[in-house]
Amino acid sequence: MANLTHTQKLQVDDWLRVADQFIRAGRYIAADEMLQKVFQSDAGNEIARSYEDRIEFLIKQLSQRVGLNNDIQGEIRKYQTIHLQRRTNQIQSVLIGAQRLLDDGYLKKAAEQGAKALVLDPENAYARAFVQRVTELQREAGTHEGSDNDLKFRALLIEAWRDGAPSAAQETVLARLQLEFLIPEANRHELERDAKNQLYKEQLHSIWLTGGISSFTPGLAESLREKFGVSRTDYTAIETSVLREVRKNRIKGTVLVVDENDASLLELTTTLRTNGYAVVAAGSFGEVLASIREFTPDVILCELYVGNESSGLDVYELIRKTGVTRYAPFFFLADKVDRSTEIIARRLGVGGFFTRPIDTEMLLATIGGRIDHVRTLRVAETAP
Repeated sequence: MANLTHTQKLQVDDWLRVADQFIRAGRYIAADEMLQKVFQSDAGNEIARSYEDRIEFLIKQLSQRVGLNNDIQGEIRKYQTIHLQRRTNQIQSVLIGAQRLLDDGYLKKAAEQGAKALVLDPENAYARAFVQRVTELQREAGTHEGSDNDLKFRALLIEAWRDGAPSAAQETVLARLQLEFLIPEANRHELERDAKNQLYKEQLHSIWLTGGISSFTPGLAESLREKFGVSRTDYTAIETSVLREVRKNRIKGTVLVVDENDASLLELTTTLRTNGYAVVAAGSFGEVLASIREFTPDVILCELYVGNESSGLDVYELIRKTGVTRYAPFFFLADKVDRSTEIIARRLGVGGFFTRPIDTEMLLATIGGRIDHVRTLRVAETAP
């Protein structure tokens, strides 16, 4: 975090808290406004960055849903317009800086900035043309292609850094091989940077694929960056690139999970995300209300008892009275279920119960088998 005063830190924390509430309520534009305030005070705030990722992920998933009401569609379009304009401005700024570096003769730095612009938008014609131009200039200058020795030494560096900074013994071996391969010190620095960045990208990709975006916490991010000694300029570009790749993976469906117990809520959402589902978590009846106003879940998993003022049956009745969610399969989560409660729930039309410890294989098989049917019903209802 930047060098903020105590009062400024409190203000940033408050903006983040409000942004989180807005995200949970589906008010993405309002959340974005809070995050921009955070960035003005603390440009490198990692929590704010992770919130931006949450918004983009949810927007992506909502955009693929059918049956959204006009208000939600309008919110999505407005956010996408704002985000597109901001990204366009960012790319333009990067390319202007890259052109200045090129004019001053700094080919390598110009190439790095051009690559950064392409990471932000791989389809940007100006960025593509700039990178191609710089690549041609590098080839003419003989600085683009690496030698066989460079490639061999880079492979050695990757293995040496795989578990973090090399040991003293490994450094001794690397120094000897550097001399044998006639690798200049400046060249070694760049090869080592490339190796560390590759390892960071591989671990980042693995984390996001197995645990979803939310699993990449600020603490974990910082520990990985320190492990591989990745610079801020590099890790920003790498994380953006990997996020883009992760988001291309098709989501099996969206699940609303309702549970006031944070530990069990985290455990279940992690399991679902690991298995390809987008998850919106709600810890109270009020959060359920806010959530279903803003998106249409494919499946609802709800704790049988939610707080003192409401129960899972109240949530079920609300879901069934709401047009776009009335077809969503609804299942209760409980430590145990007495016979009378189960009879009442079955009569109301509840899909079933999952008792703890939850059989993950049965859970995934059940919700997976219902999603296609639900989507078919929604499409048929919204068809002219």
